[in-house]
Amino acid sequence: MARFTLFRQIHTLLATMLLVLISHASFANEPALSVQLFDCGTILARDASIFNPNMKKNTPKLMANTCYLVKHPKGVLLWDTGLNDQIANQVDGIEAFDGAIHLTLNTPLQIQLANAEITPDDVAYIAMSHLHMDHTGNANLFANAKWLVQSTEHQIAVSKQAANYGFTPQDYQNLKQVKLLAGDYDVFGDGRVKIISTPGHSPGHQSLFLDLKHYGPVLLSGDLYHFERNRLEKAVPIFNNVEESQKSFTKIDQFLEATGSALWIQHDYEQFHLLMMGGSGKNKGVYF
Repeated sequence: MARFTLFRQIHTLLATMLLVLISHASFANEPALSVQLFDCGTILARDASIFNPNMKKNTPKLMANTCYLVKHPKGVLLWDTGLNDQIANQVDGIEAFDGAIHLTLNTPLQIQLANAEITPDDVAYIAMSHLHMDHTGNANLFANAKWLVQSTEHQIAVSKQAANYGFTPQDYQNLKQVKLLAGDYDVFGDGRVKIISTPGHSPGHQSLFLDLKHYGPVLLSGDLYHFERNRLEKAVPIFNNVEESQKSFTKIDQFLEATGSALWIQHDYEQFHLLMMGGSGKNKGVYF
């Protein structure tokens, strides 16, 4: 009887140890930080020289419009919310800014999130690079999230001057939990997800740094640059604040060199599709 009891105790101990090892192994296989890209629309600029004055006038250019789902052990952050999901109902897309650009959307952001097993209520933080309509289209879906926004951007966003800066207040009117930022900000306090202040395209424009373990560090540009040629030529769009933009270019050049980060240019059509075909694991468009 004593032998049987001892055997049971040893068996229970070994089973417990095995469960602990399996649990630890499973945890180790889960990325501590990941980012998933979403296709939040396509932009056809009929005159790309407005983004890069070095280009020949009336040169058309396709641009991507990317949103990013960032998963961190302390919470989920959505970076940019893309074109409004209702545009997906328009088979041929819509015209905007007096025909200067044409906007199309294949799959609503809400559906893409659902496919990733995420609901709007799962998103703890929402941050947009800036408050133009191709980045704020679905912001109101995340009313329960904390909005991380530069105070310089927010001050204009809720003022009578909003439209003069190309902001659409009805896009973000439901966001009541606001965290006003005054420059760079460490979102989770561990240095792995940092908002970097990069004014110029708008007064409170910001970019996002992610310290991914396997892929390596990356910076999400926002509209610091719209495509690779702009980066190479340090071209400033005609609607930007030139001085602020150039300061942000220099700041980010130094940041990229210091951190060894890759730069993901959010509107760069070719880079976006390459990233969507790749990934750190089995799921395309997911990096960790």
